[in-house]
Amino acid sequence: MKELLDSPYKKFFLLSLLCNLVASWFSLGYHQIDEHFMILEFASFRFGTVPASVIPWEFTDKIRPTLQPAFAHYVFSLLRAAGIGNPFVQVFLLRAFSCILAWYVGCKTALRLAPQLENERPRFWWVVSATCLWFIPYLQVRFSSENFAGIVLLAALLCIPGVYRRGAYRESGIRWIAAGFLLGLSFYFRFQMAFAIAGLLVWIAMYAKPLVKAYALLLAGALLAVGLNLLVDHWFYGAWVLTPYNYFHANIVRDAASGYGTTPWYDYFILFATQGIPPISWVLLLLFFIGLVKRPLQLMVFVLVPFLLGHMAVGHKEFRFLYPVFLPFLFVCFSGLHSIWTGIEGKKWLNPTLKVLVTVNLLLLCYRCLWPAKTNHLYYQFLYRYAKGKPLHLLTLGRSIYDEGHNEIYLYRPAGLSEDTLSETHFRNYLQQQQPDSALVMSYQPVLPPLNPAYEAERLYVYLPSWVMNIRLNDWQSRSDIWSIWLLRKKS
Repeated sequence: MKELLDSPYKKFFLLSLLCNLVASWFSLGYHQIDEHFMILEFASFRFGTVPASVIPWEFTDKIRPTLQPAFAHYVFSLLRAAGIGNPFVQVFLLRAFSCILAWYVGCKTALRLAPQLENERPRFWWVVSATCLWFIPYLQVRFSSENFAGIVLLAALLCIPGVYRRGAYRESGIRWIAAGFLLGLSFYFRFQMAFAIAGLLVWIAMYAKPLVKAYALLLAGALLAVGLNLLVDHWFYGAWVLTPYNYFHANIVRDAASGYGTTPWYDYFILFATQGIPPISWVLLLLFFIGLVKRPLQLMVFVLVPFLLGHMAVGHKEFRFLYPVFLPFLFVCFSGLHSIWTGIEGKKWLNPTLKVLVTVNLLLLCYRCLWPAKTNHLYYQFLYRYAKGKPLHLLTLGRSIYDEGHNEIYLYRPAGLSEDTLSETHFRNYLQQQQPDSALVMSYQPVLPPLNPAYEAERLYVYLPSWVMNIRLNDWQSRSDIWSIWLLRKKS
């Protein structure tokens, strides 16, 4: 920590920490469905609060490593024992833990790599971008397999003697063992990290002296990680399983992953150009290719390129698959900037371009730190607070907000919640036949269908502020998928 606070980039490190903590509070929900169901709902299943009938097929096929679900399970258990049973607080603490760990490792990596960029300005922009680029706090708060695979990969690089100081390969064997253990954890967090680890081993073969000893110590550490994960998987699944083999057999041999869609090999470049948000994504993509050409033998190229090629070779592609290597990617980009800096630093267009990029980044950073990952979770939070631990009956029109396609959210349901999902016709019949004095109604449309004249409706919650909902321009609300929660009462 002292190394970070004593560095000339201290203010950017602290700004990054602030953004991470803010994002950990506001970034409710998950980025992708696996972040929730393959970790948090797995953990909830150990409490018996999730019916076995809704557990995804990955559980029954035993293809998912369970170190993260087991960690979440014990965190939840400790918090419950301490009287903290609110799942939103529990998951916030997991996000806060994730972001602090990711922030520390990321800042250390940025600082250690900075001297490799001899020119001061590209070095400055590398450190600033590695800590304050718009998507970084959002990714670092995720309690996801992608985030933790990336964290421990970078931590392993920090441990390996000689990665940042050439000629230091004869240092303590404990560091090699620790690096091997962390690389093993990285692999178990996300099996596809094997591509990045293979590239790292090739790079070590080019520089480590003595090589055999280095590999032996790395292997010893990796075996410790494998043993730990075997024990945890046995505890979780109740049987001895080799999850990497099961995963490979399910997704490669049986080709289950292709059932979620396939795209061409070049799709990742298109995904980054669009989801990385232009013009920032376009500039980074250009610098990335320059960095590959100008500095092909640097460590981060060896880590990144095999990882990218391995994912490009598989038909099913999702942009999140590349999240574990976003910092290696950025360093290759700024290596490219370093290579061309002397040729562009005097150009008239440079400063205006930098101002545009910084402004866009700041706007996106504010949005991504303050906006929830999934707006549905704002409604889960409202219903949890509204129930106050008491029985709550909810009428949902059209479809349940807890329904996520093939899975259902259970972690955030109030304990006494019962729910009826009705069509508009059945809803009108329900009011006519049951004639309740009041009813809590949820609709995925911002307005209710025509009501029985005996009832009046009060909107209790919608995630948008009231002044936005009062805008009637072009009847935009009727075409929106905006959930609203209403309280119906009989007219006096």
